Amino acid sequence: MRKILIISLLALASCQKKKADLGTFDQKTFRTDRGGCEGKREKLIEELKTLKPKILGLTENQVIETLGRYDFQILSRRNEKVFVFYLEKGPHCEVIQNPTQARSMILYFNAASLVKEVSFQFGSPVE
Repeated sequence: MRKILIISLLALASCQKKKADLGTFDQKTFRTDRGGCEGKREKLIEELKTLKPKILGLTENQVIETLGRYDFQILSRRNEKVFVFYLEKGPHCEVIQNPTQARSMILYFNAASLVKEVSFQFGSPVE
């Protein structure tokens, strides 16, 4: 019985969520500029590109806690999630489904809900 309790406590301790460490990145500004429609995210693009290695491996919950709710989500055929964060103003500011060529950051998650790829591009990914 005691062994089960100790194992349970160790398992519980290992499940505690860690905060994502993005250094001095202005998370508040990023989170409050939904869709990049206020032009605040545009100033953070170069810093985001340097943070790419730190974003890789983050959990879905860490991403949402750090960067805020994604602007657009895609579920791939293999049950993998894709989060789209628009980085500048575009037609998507009127209606999020509008086609756009605005700069975006795309986060691809694996089946374990960890970021496996970070991509910077114009527009949304084609699925």
